[in-house]
Amino acid sequence: MNKNTKVPFFDLKVNDSDLKNELLNSVEKVLDHGRILLGPEVERFEREVAKSAGCKYAVGVASGSSALYLSLKSLDIGPGDEVITTPLTWIITGNAIAETGAKPVFVDVKDDFNIDPEKIERAITSKTKAIVPVHFTGLMCDMDKICEIADKYKIDVIEDAAQAYGAEYQGKRAGSFSTVAAFSMNSMKVLSGFGECGAITTNRKDLYEKIKILRYTGTRSDPEKIVTNEAIYVSLNHKIDTIQAAMLLVMMKHLPDRMSRRAEIALRYNNGLSKIVTCPSFDKNNIHALYTYAIRAEQRDELMNYLNSNGIETKIYHKPLVSEAPVFREFYTETPNASGILNDFLSIPAHEKLTNSQVDYVIDKINNFYN
Repeated sequence: MNKNTKVPFFDLKVNDSDLKNELLNSVEKVLDHGRILLGPEVERFEREVAKSAGCKYAVGVASGSSALYLSLKSLDIGPGDEVITTPLTWIITGNAIAETGAKPVFVDVKDDFNIDPEKIERAITSKTKAIVPVHFTGLMCDMDKICEIADKYKIDVIEDAAQAYGAEYQGKRAGSFSTVAAFSMNSMKVLSGFGECGAITTNRKDLYEKIKILRYTGTRSDPEKIVTNEAIYVSLNHKIDTIQAAMLLVMMKHLPDRMSRRAEIALRYNNGLSKIVTCPSFDKNNIHALYTYAIRAEQRDELMNYLNSNGIETKIYHKPLVSEAPVFREFYTETPNASGILNDFLSIPAHEKLTNSQVDYVIDKINNFYN
């Protein structure tokens, strides 16, 4: 963020003195007991994540990337398998699949930016092992149809819920629809840690136990540190730090207020912008996590430059499409709707620290650009 920025896309500073003291106290407690890795706060964090997602189990891990990769590994996805997903996502969705040795199969999206269930069913082959829907921008996919397709073909669903902690679809939380689900809690997310961190949810005890081993270099943790090399699986270190878990427990208490403020801002944008750009729609039966507020706009690039020149930071999530990244060219398939969205998609600032005057300033500048 440069000195001329009037409306930052993110604001990761902790200026609230009460919140800062809560966070520092949580860190101090970890430093006092000294269980820096997999301490008691990790177990509490995992219980809270499982409860929030409506699942039996949760495992804290080092990042959202680790969460997705270990979710895939827990289901023994590997060479010879195919995994269906969307090209409109961050590169890690494709990378995690490819890193297992499986082939990512990219299918098109609907106008709401999320994967199209009809396209999923057409892409299923005898090699299809799983579907990875991505709840893009925090809006949940059509999970009823996706789960119906998965049941029909007896394949697993792995929710990439990195952007959707706290989101709901038809009264059920993100992470509760799938065999296993992956969350990110890094500093940019709605439930934000202070660095990289993530979590995995599941209702299957066997997967829960397996993922705990996979996150710890494929070994069972020995409290006495006598047996450290008896690996059951080939894996790396994906543990969450106790300090991150402790701070996330603090942030969880503030999550309802953060989500409520983001919803207020989104409604303000919708009221001020819906006549000139395409705004996200909000179904009263669902909860959008609002990781970002994304519009579709004509002359997108010109608008982006105009807003930037007026001190408003914006972002395009994510360019190019994953299927068009150099590493995935061999798996490229045409996805015209995703391509069209990426041509006019723009995320504008909508985090909870924005003032109403900042939001109105963004609305005024977008209206000025078109009028």
